[in-house]
Amino acid sequence: MPDDELLEAAAAQRLHDPAVWEAQVRRMLADPRSQALVENFAGQWLQLRNLKTINPDRKRFPDFDEALRKAMQSETELFFAALLREDRSILDLLDADFTFVNARLAKHYGIEGIEGDAFQRVAVDRNRRGGILTQASVLTVTSNPTRTSPVKRGKWVLEQILNTPPPPPPPNVPELDGEKQLTGTLRERMQQHRENVSCAACHQRMDPIGFGLENYGAIGAYREQDGEAAIDASGELPDGSKFNGPAELKQVFRAKSAEFRRALTDKMLTYALGRGTEPYDRPAVEQIAGALEADGDRFSRLILAVTTSQPFQMRQARPAAIAAQADPGEPHP
Repeated sequence: MPDDELLEAAAAQRLHDPAVWEAQVRRMLADPRSQALVENFAGQWLQLRNLKTINPDRKRFPDFDEALRKAMQSETELFFAALLREDRSILDLLDADFTFVNARLAKHYGIEGIEGDAFQRVAVDRNRRGGILTQASVLTVTSNPTRTSPVKRGKWVLEQILNTPPPPPPPNVPELDGEKQLTGTLRERMQQHRENVSCAACHQRMDPIGFGLENYGAIGAYREQDGEAAIDASGELPDGSKFNGPAELKQVFRAKSAEFRRALTDKMLTYALGRGTEPYDRPAVEQIAGALEADGDRFSRLILAVTTSQPFQMRQARPAAIAAQADPGEPHP
């Protein structure tokens, strides 16, 4: 519920003053209760909620346990909270030089010198880690129980990072693991799978992104080989952007900052409104994204611009007759 200060400002109609509005928004972001934004929005946007029900094959991944599952989620929430509290650039979500680990997660990542259950902020090698795309939580929820899934990872990036979801797959196309005639490495089998013309158009958008993250196994551990085969993490996007490995892939997405800015704006506006955005919301999305860019992509500007946008501050008035029937003692708008 709003606290006394906010209720008093509203009762005195001071919230109509843009300076007062901004001050109240910044005060609320600084309040410990803004952790709800971290847990709920990040859980929704990054699909962290799915981590609770993910069950990697224990024979293939004996290191996965409940302690690691919880550590994965805590890392991403602490990272997201740091961006909020420190008012960092939203582009740090794509690539950053730090993360948070405890001893369990540090061991999983191959980071030495960390002991105990408490989380510590640590510097990372940006060739291997840094940003949400390289965090075990995201990598695990976008994998299959027995192996990585370049398709799932590519689809996740298109939907959550670029807001350009692919169309649903055509009917009657078998799953990759069900096509017994396919042979070779995972990459080779997927290339054979794409020879189906009805699959090629979508896969050429998703697969290269997923292969750029193949250095991470199904539970997010870094690797350079898949079995006896060396990892080939190179790829080319339909727009001609080329990369080799996760570090270069992250730079490709940083170069697409305009697309990411609009995508995150759309996701945050959806969360704030409690509904999906519609075509008539597009001018507001562009306006918010423009304000965000002009302020150095600071996280606080995203929240401020969303809360001052027309969709957030306005709602469609009910017809007078319906309003009178529902609220007979209330003046009609």
